[in-house]
Amino acid sequence: MSTSRFWVWLTRPSALAWSLIAAIFFFAGVLFWGGFHTAMHITDNIEFCVSCHSMNTAYEEYKTSSHYQNSSGVKAICTDCHVPEPWDEYVVAKVKATRDLWAEYRGTIDTPKKFEDKRLELAQRVWHEMERTDSQTCRNCHAFEDMLVPSQKTDAQKQHPKAMEEGDTCISCHKGLVHRMPDMGSLAAAAYAAFEKSIGQIPGQAEIVHPFETQAYFLDDAGQMAAGKVLAGAPFELIGTTGEMANIRLKGWRQDDVARVMYAEAGKRILLASLKDDAQAAAKDAGAPVTIAETGQVWTPMELEGWIPLSGLTADTDGLWNYANALYIANCALCHAAPHLDEFAANQWSGQFKGMVDSSNLLKEEGRLVLTYLQLHGSDMDGH
Repeated sequence: MSTSRFWVWLTRPSALAWSLIAAIFFFAGVLFWGGFHTAMHITDNIEFCVSCHSMNTAYEEYKTSSHYQNSSGVKAICTDCHVPEPWDEYVVAKVKATRDLWAEYRGTIDTPKKFEDKRLELAQRVWHEMERTDSQTCRNCHAFEDMLVPSQKTDAQKQHPKAMEEGDTCISCHKGLVHRMPDMGSLAAAAYAAFEKSIGQIPGQAEIVHPFETQAYFLDDAGQMAAGKVLAGAPFELIGTTGEMANIRLKGWRQDDVARVMYAEAGKRILLASLKDDAQAAAKDAGAPVTIAETGQVWTPMELEGWIPLSGLTADTDGLWNYANALYIANCALCHAAPHLDEFAANQWSGQFKGMVDSSNLLKEEGRLVLTYLQLHGSDMDGH
């Protein structure tokens, strides 16, 4: 074929040429798709997953789990848990997995020591992804609607109906089933490091301050007239500062005939401060009494001005609560899923937490801070 005839054929193809071009593209597409599909699924087998040194630690943990061997003989392999089935999510997961190849090349987690150093980061990444997809990979095998709840263990019988009703996702409660839980203590350490500088540094525009730990407060700026103690995390209004002392307004409630204690809300056992005799005499009623219908208890709003050293205060409410939450998660999510903040009312949190704190590693003041945080964020509170 001459050059001129080929150019005419190329620019003004005949019906036969069009058919030939279409056939070429069709078969090229079939070959590409088949090769791509085959390559994708080759990476789905467990042998491929553990061919990297980086996966050795994770694989050995997996082999001790019920997902590897169990009484029913049903095995879930790596991709069953880590790669979603829908095509778009499947491709996205495969693309994200290239990070693992890069990690293998760099050798960032190829020894047990290196893996341990990265365990929390890796776990959080997976937990976040599962939360984002509503634990889609879990639900491929475990469907709420197919569960025989009465046949489950006592705790599952209680939690699964609640999870169905509230739309909870599997990973919220089921962490550490296959791979060992990371050391959650670093979460609290990181939250404290981010928050620590705010302790004792009160901005001029601050309106609310919190004692970082339980400490004494006074009726005078010289710190001579002891008034009682304020509880860790309790919120107070900042009136002003003088030297090393902060002038605060304590606002809360007292139950009739219990003048020595101030609570955050009427009918709720959220301790803010204790009051010595002089503080009780200085405290003022701040409104009309309220009777709680369910109990018949009479509560009266009250307020009191006091002084407290600046060194123990923070105005960083968000940072304080982030730290308290990190302490809570780090200590209360090891044996079971940590209940959501709104799972219990303020008074319920008191009993729930006291029943758990002895089994935790929380120090006394850490426990007091966490309890204040939980109660102020209970289902019947606004978080203050």
